[in-house]
Order: sequence, then C-alpha cells, then structure tokens
Amino acid sequence: MAQTNEADRGRAVQVLGHAPLPPIAGDNGGSTLGAGPVRWTAMLVWFMRTMALVWIAKGLFNWSVILDANPRVADFATLPIVLEATIIFFAAADLIAAIGLWLASPWGGVLWLVCAICEAASPLVGVRSTFASTIGLCVNTGLVAIYFTLSWMASRERD
Repeated sequence: MAQTNEADRGRAVQVLGHAPLPPIAGDNGGSTLGAGPVRWTAMLVWFMRTMALVWIAKGLFNWSVILDANPRVADFATLPIVLEATIIFFAAADLIAAIGLWLASPWGGVLWLVCAICEAASPLVGVRSTFASTIGLCVNTGLVAIYFTLSWMASRERD
C-alpha cells in the first residue's frame, strides 16, 4: 500500500510540476488616482450601459403614452396616426436596443444607432417637429459621435 501512495505522489508532482500562476493584479480599489492608461473598452461598455438605462426610460415613457398612464402628457387616441406609429415603433425598438446595449452586444449597438438616427431624423421629416425635437437632434448626434469615438478608441486598444 505504501508503494501505491508513493507512485500516486510521483504522478501528482508531474501534473503540478509547473510554477503557480501569478496573482491577478487589482485595480487600486476602484481609485482613479495613479491608475494606468485609459481602458477604452471599459469606457465603451460603461457608455453602452448608461445609454441602456436612458433608453429603457425612453421606452417605458413611450409605453406610458400608449397606455395613457398619464393623460396630462398626451392622449394617444387623439394623436395623428404618423405620431402614433412613431411612438409605437420607439416603444418597442428602444427597449430592445436597451437590452442589446446592456449586454454590450454588437446588435445592440447597431439597433441603438438605428433608433438614434431615426429619432434624430424625425424632426427633419416633420414628425415631432418642435424645439424639443431640435434639441433631441443635437443630443442624439452628439451621443452617436461619442459612441463612434469610443468604439474607434477601443478597437485601437485591442490592436
């Protein structure tokens, strides 16, 4: 029996014959002071997650309009059919895009870009043509520019 244990120990040493892996480096406890270079991929993921929360709020707001949860906002039944269709589209698409953004998946970014570009273009075609829509146009254009910049910087980081 002692011979078997010696043989087992010899095989165990052979399996574990390499040096242990080095410890995983921490991130300074979450402190940004003295941190290394900017991690663009992490910034892109955080931007996408932040946009996901905003787009969830937008999607739920559109659903509240559809369901007449707050009659002071809008009476959905009396809105023009083009505006109703726009609200229905964004009620569904914003929530789906938010899920994709939260998962940081490529399809989420693409769907979010489609939603942002459609929403930015809607004042140009006459839907929701107000001063608030013009502000929305500027905000969406800025967010798309930030997304492309972060995506570009993250892709350069991986190369």
